Amino acid sequence: MKIRSFYEKLWGNHSLLTITIAAIVLRALFIPVQSGDYVEYLHPWFLELQQNGGLSSIGRPVGNYMVSYIYILALLTHLPVPDLISIKAVSFLGDIFLAMYVKKLAFAVWKDEKMSNILYTMILFLPTVFLNSAAWAQCDGIYTAALIACLYYLQKECPHQAMIAFSVAFVFKLQAVFLAPFLLAVFLQKRIRIRHCFWVPAIYAFTILPAFLAGRPLQELLLLYVDQAGTYQALSMNAPNLFAWFPPFYENSFLAGCGILAAAIAALAVPGYVWYRNIELKGEALLWTALFSLFWIPFLLPHMHERYFFAADILAVTLFMGLPKEKYTILLIPMCSLLLSIRFLTGALWISPAALSIPMLIAGGYLIGKMVNLPARRNEGIA
Repeated sequence: MKIRSFYEKLWGNHSLLTITIAAIVLRALFIPVQSGDYVEYLHPWFLELQQNGGLSSIGRPVGNYMVSYIYILALLTHLPVPDLISIKAVSFLGDIFLAMYVKKLAFAVWKDEKMSNILYTMILFLPTVFLNSAAWAQCDGIYTAALIACLYYLQKECPHQAMIAFSVAFVFKLQAVFLAPFLLAVFLQKRIRIRHCFWVPAIYAFTILPAFLAGRPLQELLLLYVDQAGTYQALSMNAPNLFAWFPPFYENSFLAGCGILAAAIAALAVPGYVWYRNIELKGEALLWTALFSLFWIPFLLPHMHERYFFAADILAVTLFMGLPKEKYTILLIPMCSLLLSIRFLTGALWISPAALSIPMLIAGGYLIGKMVNLPARRNEGIA
């Protein structure tokens, strides 16, 4: 396919280091861009931390992000570098770790070093990835890198490392929970045990400890994500999902409840179906099931932003590149995300989240078909 051949040629003449440097140079071109998120949130948070002593101010209730990212901002205030540069540089590092773990995951699944290297290149140059960090100044690459690391360690049968990686993702972004239905399916297969799950509260406690010692109330720290989840009441926050057809800022608690119920049913359906079919979550089945979880949960939930399909974008591209006969249908997910990134960054309001929810629904239907066709384990009954 043309997309694959383009990246094969790109990789064939360049080393890993050269590709990485080129990716950083590309991102540097976007450093002057000040997104709405930077102007309205990140920059004011940075200034508040800077004006109150940087790291010594982590006990203050700054912003509505998890304190792990606030620690990073506080640390950056001590550098002799403009905050626009330092904030984006952190996100650049997240992109590199993301590409590295996609490369490792792809090799663990397909044992194809050339294709894994191509995927490393493709992730670094994927528009939704470099626009997220370089133009948007967002850090979705960081938590997604940890989610991909979780999948990699599950593929390698390392449950402790997998749950540590998931915990790291969780303490950066609440959106990490979109992978939880998949993890429950793995848990039911006894590849994750209860003792491995204790990493989540342990790492959460370790993360909030510095802020608590600096004076931030414990209850506030424990309820950070609860408060964050209640920040937005509008059914649609520009995500191309079922609620995109409602007017901007439209609120309806009953419909929001219906969406939450639908997402809960989907979340239970993932482990239920995997258990019923006795599907072994290894290799391609692991990737398809994880993608199903990362796609359908935000597609059904209300109050979703356009960036919340970021992790699904990465897995969709990984599967497309790893499977030579894979159809382009799966690429509808990152394509819709790209268009909505352009909409946010440029103000191109003619790009409609509602219209894009249609190809997203097609991609979702395609994922259902993939799940239905996943092979069950042979010669083993259902436990």
